[in-house]
Amino acid sequence: MPAPQAFRDFTLQLHQDLYLVYPGWLSEASGARHELYQGFRLRFGDQAVKELAAYLRYLLNDAEADLAAHWMENSKADWLFDEAGLRWLYADFARWASIS
Repeated sequence: MPAPQAFRDFTLQLHQDLYLVYPGWLSEASGARHELYQGFRLRFGDQAVKELAAYLRYLLNDAEADLAAHWMENSKADWLFDEAGLRWLYADFARWASIS
């Protein structure tokens, strides 16, 4: 399954905003990570959020998926995460999308 445009858009925005706009994005207390996700929604719309969440769930459900290789091939961002970090990010976004 090819990466949807929403994946490329998200990774580009993530790379651009991560440390400049949301320096405390990893902190559960700051709420910055969800602000980052909400910024994606505001910029690209609800449909992009749904498309991205579905795609991330698809990747997470594939036990054979090499998320690091996939990131390098399909992302518009420089390398930021290891395999475990990508799994965490994808699951976190998918959870946020399902409750927001």
